[in-house]
Amino acid sequence: MILIISTCKEKLSELEFVLPIARIIGKCVLRHHTEVTDRDIASAKKIILTGTALKDFEYLKHDFRWLKNVKIPVLGICAGMQIIAKEFGIKLENKVNIGVKPVQVMEENKLASGTFNAYFLHTKTGTGNFKTLAVSENTSCMIKHPTKEIYGCIFHPEVMNEELLRNFAIR
Repeated sequence: MILIISTCKEKLSELEFVLPIARIIGKCVLRHHTEVTDRDIASAKKIILTGTALKDFEYLKHDFRWLKNVKIPVLGICAGMQIIAKEFGIKLENKVNIGVKPVQVMEENKLASGTFNAYFLHTKTGTGNFKTLAVSENTSCMIKHPTKEIYGCIFHPEVMNEELLRNFAIR
């Protein structure tokens, strides 16, 4: 089972940032980040942390310590990548990026390859000591934990890159 965790403060935002991911993934369990239990984490085979609205930073106030101990694949999308960065001690930098931009994969990975366009909608990012898998405009936009299957993409694959989500789900 794939657990999709919403980072949205407002329920209305889930229509844009959560439900499209659930549609692409298919069979999954949806939870709001404030309602996730240890049992949810333990029963998941994979986890996706979703993005949220541009000025919604409520999720950064919450505890995601479980990320440090998780042994299953995790994909953080935009706000989800920011959560991963924060939990692993990476400083978030203010960096506005909005719109469709080219992405170049720099290191072979199971999520994406080659060059493609992606939709960006963020005001913060951080990559720290994570491996850079892809860049856009000379800035890391896809990362991976050095030893765990924890991935982050600062763009929104649910908008233009559904294959990335399918690759995460099946590989």
